[in-house]
Amino acid sequence: MGKGTPRSAEPKEEANVFVRNAWYVAAHAPEVTGAALLARTLLDDRVVLFRSDDGAPAALADRCCHRFAPLSLGDLEPGGLRCRYHGLKFNADGQCIEIPGQADIPAAMCVRSYPVVERHGLVWIWMGEPALADPARIVDCHWNTEPDWPVARGYLHYAANYQLIADNLLDFAHLTFVHRTTLANKNFPNAQPEVTPFESGVRLRRVIRGTPASPLHAAAGRFTGPVDFWNEQVWWLPSVFENWAGSAPPGGEVPSAARHDALHFRHFSLLTPETESTTHYFWIQPCHFPHGDSSVINTVQKGIETAFAEDRSIIEAQQKNIDADPAARMRGTRGDFALNQVRFMLQRLVKAEQKGAQAHPEARSEAHPEEYSDA
Repeated sequence: MGKGTPRSAEPKEEANVFVRNAWYVAAHAPEVTGAALLARTLLDDRVVLFRSDDGAPAALADRCCHRFAPLSLGDLEPGGLRCRYHGLKFNADGQCIEIPGQADIPAAMCVRSYPVVERHGLVWIWMGEPALADPARIVDCHWNTEPDWPVARGYLHYAANYQLIADNLLDFAHLTFVHRTTLANKNFPNAQPEVTPFESGVRLRRVIRGTPASPLHAAAGRFTGPVDFWNEQVWWLPSVFENWAGSAPPGGEVPSAARHDALHFRHFSLLTPETESTTHYFWIQPCHFPHGDSSVINTVQKGIETAFAEDRSIIEAQQKNIDADPAARMRGTRGDFALNQVRFMLQRLVKAEQKGAQAHPEARSEAHPEEYSDA
């Protein structure tokens, strides 16, 4: 036997379990219409999304309670959704309101409904205990609908566990190597951020003065010389990544929301697990351009799409390696501090929910997000 610890003796990673008592993005708002049904799997639950007569989004379990046919194969009608197998009709609350050929409708003839909130161009869904669904806990993404902030946005379907994507977003070390033509370059400083854990996640901060602008920042901000660059980031548990990234001419306060000579990116990566090995990745990038030319948003859109394709390529390959040898254990570096903190916090939330579900469901809760400001 060679030196080192035998692989069979290494501790295995804990099985992934989702945090359910949390708000997740189910869709970009335009995806949910009053004319069609949207089927999506979220945290291993099959869900059908639609709009009710008043335009409000709704979400039901995608399974008729009669013979388990997918409701997403049905028809959206005034007053509700009709199953195409035997014609049962359900309202936005999941209650059956019509059974063809049967006048009486038992109260138990219903399907699960999920709390849904539409806010700032996103449709949020609560996958856990409905009584705990407090809309005040939704992360503030108001820049997505600000009139003076052009927005790049998109969606990716990942063949990878959402925690691997979280690791990537919390990791600065990969920028120089994965994104050398987009978010960084070969001379980009590989400086580690300040990391501050707090009740609802972690905050990260990095300021680099007098550095060549990244290719994307140079193109979007029309910078021709060195810039002062910053990242002010927050990981909101369980799965929202907020990144205020900016570049400005050298000198002056950095970061500063008041600097109109700066390029400001207010990015949000919003991860919603589909299954243990697949993820819905929604992203928005509201921008403020120092030159005032909003047409540059097209450059940002293409740049972010390219950068995220670079990430997805390596993360999905990483997932394949994990699947090929689930017992293998990753080795850490000092740059892993932020991602390890988030993984630890997620496990703590999962364990708290499991304990609550077994004992006192009414007491189940998690940390409330704090207000994030420019201060």
